[in-house]
Amino acid sequence: MDRLETCIDALRVLARSNDPDRASIVEGYIDAYLTTETVSVWQALERLRKGIRDEQAEGREGENWSIAKGYIRSVLRGLA
Repeated sequence: MDRLETCIDALRVLARSNDPDRASIVEGYIDAYLTTETVSVWQALERLRKGIRDEQAEGREGENWSIAKGYIRSVLRGLA
């Protein structure tokens, strides 16, 4: 299983979670993914955004990807 798939799997579980610490856990998984990728941070973020978009397209009920998407946007802004 590649790192992106592992990260997406964890984020999928969190997208269905109501854990009050969900935001910090999501950020931790994304940060871990970014630090283990061998491609540039921009490329890793783009792969992650596409993976999340594909997951949302599945339309599974009860999933909320807004925290992950918001964190990715904030990281991208920080890189600009």
